[in-house]
Amino acid sequence: MLSRRVLRQLAVLLAAVGVFAGCGGDSGPHWVGKNYLLDAPAFSAGKWTKPPKFGSDVGAYVPQFLFGIEAGTGGDLAITVTTAYAGVQDACNPTTQVTSSGADYPKSQISASTFPMRVLDSQKGTMVPATARDLIFKDVLPGDSAAKTGELDATVDVRDLYSLFHLISDNPTPDMVCTTFQSYNVPCDVCAFDGQQYCLTLQAQQIGATQASTPVIPVLASDVSASCP
Repeated sequence: MLSRRVLRQLAVLLAAVGVFAGCGGDSGPHWVGKNYLLDAPAFSAGKWTKPPKFGSDVGAYVPQFLFGIEAGTGGDLAITVTTAYAGVQDACNPTTQVTSSGADYPKSQISASTFPMRVLDSQKGTMVPATARDLIFKDVLPGDSAAKTGELDATVDVRDLYSLFHLISDNPTPDMVCTTFQSYNVPCDVCAFDGQQYCLTLQAQQIGATQASTPVIPVLASDVSASCP
């Protein structure tokens, strides 16, 4: 039978282990005060899994994403999300503020129901305004090691992006784009926000963001310069 002294020592030891385990369980602060870049244009074609057969074609127009992470309230993270090109924040794109939990570190989920973004038409050298809906970045932030199993999901509207599909026509239309997809058994989806069949589900897997030195500057829609292209 164990003596009372030994039992007391075991109780103290177990309590200490519990304290340390509790402290290590919430490591979200490891991200606080840092910035991260998700280099979507650098994803290989195989990373783009949706839309099937056309994931990399649509993904080729996705900009880089920047995340600026600060401490939020109640232990949450306050994350400023925006787009970038060549690692430089697009100052003409309004930023989006989201809240996320750091309690499941290194797992993370950053979500925005709507996300304004400007997409580069590299052929014309112009920017096309668009909105990504149900945008989710899952496990893209690095933990003690690089993130490699992250996922990006979004719904995009062909009516925003149709002008980018130059291979279909010199003057494409949303219907021409969806008809082309349909010919490969990849129909456009019905858009939840208006019931019209012009949406596509975009997904990239096995991805990860890396720490960046670029600070993320909040930009309100009212702050965007009228001179922005």
